[in-house]
Amino acid sequence: MNHLDHYRSGAIRTLLIGLFAVAMATGTAIPSSAQGTWTKTGSLSTARNSHTATLLLNSQVLVAGGRDSAGNTLTSAELYDPSTGKWTATGGMATARQTHTATLLTNGDVLVAGGIFSFNINGTVTCNATAELYNPSTGQWTTTGSMTVPRCYHSATLLTDGTVLVAGGGTISSPDNSAEIFDPSKGTWKATGSMNVARAVTAATLLQSGQVLISGGNSTSAGGRSAELYSNGHWRLTTGMNVPRQSLTATLLTNGDVLVFGGSNLESNATEFYNPNPATWSRTHCFCVSPPISGHTETLLPNGKVLIDGGLNEYHFFFNTRLYDSSTNSWSATGNMNTARSGHTATLLRNGQVLAAGGSGSSGVLASAELYTP
Repeated sequence: MNHLDHYRSGAIRTLLIGLFAVAMATGTAIPSSAQGTWTKTGSLSTARNSHTATLLLNSQVLVAGGRDSAGNTLTSAELYDPSTGKWTATGGMATARQTHTATLLTNGDVLVAGGIFSFNINGTVTCNATAELYNPSTGQWTTTGSMTVPRCYHSATLLTDGTVLVAGGGTISSPDNSAEIFDPSKGTWKATGSMNVARAVTAATLLQSGQVLISGGNSTSAGGRSAELYSNGHWRLTTGMNVPRQSLTATLLTNGDVLVFGGSNLESNATEFYNPNPATWSRTHCFCVSPPISGHTETLLPNGKVLIDGGLNEYHFFFNTRLYDSSTNSWSATGNMNTARSGHTATLLRNGQVLAAGGSGSSGVLASAELYTP
C-alpha cells in the first residue's frame, strides 16, 4: 500500500453518530445465540473504498462514490436491503467523488458534498465544491448549491435546526480553517465563522448541548492535539487532547462524553475521551492489542458500548475488533471480522447489527460486506 492509499483510508467518516436512538426505534431483537459474531452478507456490486454509507429512513443503506480497484473515482451508488442481505444499483451521482461526506437530512434525503474529483501519480488531489441530494423515493440524485470552497477530507455535521455544518478539509499538508452552513430549505451554502486551527482528516461530533466538537486533524503537533467548539457561528478553543491525532474517529457516548480513537502513532493507551463539563480529556484503559492508526470505524451500539473494527497501521490491516464500555472505562474482545479491512464503512442497522462494507485489504480494494451481531 502506498502513502496515498494509507492517507485516503483514514478519511472515512461515520456521520450518523448520535442518531442511533432513532435508528433503533423499529428494530427487532437479535437471537442470543449469534451475539458477538461477524457473518458474511451480500457483496457490493462494485469494490470500493473511501466511499460513504448512510442509513436511510426506509432501513436500507445507501453507499455512494469511492474509489474502485482500478483507481477510478466513482459516480455509482447502491442500496443494501437488510431484509434480503443483497445490494442493488440505484441512481448514480452527477459528479465522481471519494473522501466526500454524506449527511442524512431531516426530510430523509441525503446530502453529499465535496470530495476528491481527481488525483495524479504524485498524489496531488483536486477537491471539488459541488453538492448533490439523493431522494430515496425516486432513487435519483439532483444537484444543489455548491459550497463556497472546494473540500475533501472535511467534516459534515447535521445540526439541531436541520442545517448542515461543513468544516475544514484540504490535505494534511495544506488544511483549511473555513466553515459553512447548508440550508436544505434553500439549497444554498453560507460561510460561517472560521476555526481557530486549519484542519483536515479531523473528527466532528454533535454534543448533547447542540455544540459541535472538532478534534485533531492538523499536521503540527500542537494543532493535532487541539480541539474546538462550534456554536451559533462562532468557534472557541477547548482543552486539547493528550496526543496529536489525524484520521481519528469520534463517538458521542450515552453519558455525553466523546470517545476518540486512532490517528496516533502512540501505543494503545493513547485512546481518550472528552468530558464537556468540565472540558477535560482523559485516557482510557488499555486497548491491549496493537491498535490501528487509521482506516478503522467506531460505532455506538444500542447497549451503550462502542465497537472499533478494522483499520491499519504501518505493518498490516486489522480484522480485530474491540468493545469499549464507558461505564467501566474498559476494553474487551469480541468476535473478529472475516476479512481484514481499512477505509470501509460501518453502519448501525435498525435491528442493532452493524454492516461493514468495502474498504481495502491485503488483496486490494474490497467488495465484500459482513454483519456484526452484538
